[in-house]
Amino acid sequence: MKLFANRVAFARIFGGAVVSQGLLSAINLLIGLILIRHASQEQYGYYVLIAGAAPLLVQLQNQMVAPLLTTRVTGADDEARKSYVGGLLREAGYLRVIVAAMSLVVCCIVWLINGAHPQTAALLFAGVVASVATLFRDFQRLILVTYRRPYDVLRADVVYAVLFVGGVWLSTLTAIPAALAALAMAGAAVVGGLLLSNALWRHDPWRTPGSRGVFMQSVQFGLWAATGAVIHWVFNQGYTYIVALRLDVTAVAAIAATRLLLSPLGVFSLGISSLMLPTSTLWLKHHGLRGLLRRVLLFTLGLACVSIVYVAVMWSVRDWIFLNVLKRDYPQRDLLLGIWSLIFFCTVVRDQVIFLQMARGHFKSLAGLTLGCAILGLTVTFLAIGRFGAAGGLAGLLAGEIGYVVGVMALTIRDIRVNVVSADDLPVTS
Repeated sequence: MKLFANRVAFARIFGGAVVSQGLLSAINLLIGLILIRHASQEQYGYYVLIAGAAPLLVQLQNQMVAPLLTTRVTGADDEARKSYVGGLLREAGYLRVIVAAMSLVVCCIVWLINGAHPQTAALLFAGVVASVATLFRDFQRLILVTYRRPYDVLRADVVYAVLFVGGVWLSTLTAIPAALAALAMAGAAVVGGLLLSNALWRHDPWRTPGSRGVFMQSVQFGLWAATGAVIHWVFNQGYTYIVALRLDVTAVAAIAATRLLLSPLGVFSLGISSLMLPTSTLWLKHHGLRGLLRRVLLFTLGLACVSIVYVAVMWSVRDWIFLNVLKRDYPQRDLLLGIWSLIFFCTVVRDQVIFLQMARGHFKSLAGLTLGCAILGLTVTFLAIGRFGAAGGLAGLLAGEIGYVVGVMALTIRDIRVNVVSADDLPVTS
């Protein structure tokens, strides 16, 4: 009976996470459609460059905080947990203010020294504001996800979605939709973050001012995870900026538009993976290494099947989508879409199999693997763009993703073999 209750509880948590990530996927898809149809390709390309920068800070923040946060929330006593969360929220708020101030100062210096065009200055300002606001929202979201409160997260995500989509639609009525869309993202993120904060307080009121120095403790604990996250962002988003420099912003728009059709897979996988970190930690604790591996592989198999079905359906209706939904066509459209399909399949697999390594704290090995794949991917991208154009930019990303999946599987096999050898070396007792 207890086992059945635990499975029902997990199914509810998993279901809430799926719905929430489905909503975020729909937001990204709808916003992309609005900008593609109602803004110029240049403005859409600028928005892609702005929106691509925010995930770097978010990934850095989350990977620095998540490992120790998961340990404290799932394993600490009531007083220690509330003091830790309270101190973490306070110190993270101070850090966001410092990051915002320094970023705006840098933007002003660039504008004054280089005499940047007013539109460029507006893009820089909007990008800074959107990034800091996104940091605030995602920090609150990370804590609630760690508490395994997906329905509180979902309610805040609904409000975020309505405000964000409405703001982006209004931005297309102006001459600078890229900058105003970024500011719409910022406004929606602030409101969503406040709702998340209130939900967290209702569920588990934190101590104020809380423990001191906990953010630095989290950074030290998650340093290698954060290093890997930064390197992975460079590998995963660097191609966009290489394409913008070597080709033009409209090429960025073409790549982003074809990616948009498959983005629900990426957002869905990312949302499941955010729930899987605390879950895999508990699985490792209660079921051991082999039990964790078995469950992770089952999740991977299920998501891989979903990905194949989604890609097959999307490919079969691609002509209708480009002509009637996006109302645009692009050079190398089918080639770009095919490469993106392979990339997203690798991403879905990678986002799940990685958790055995993360649950065991092997962040240094993952950071080294990510660095190698980033170097491989960016090198292939730089060389292939001159020969294959925009598709060459994606070739490097695909090469890096394949290398990463192979590398994680090799690390997993190594861990299993070491675990078997260690078990065999145990003395036999009568």
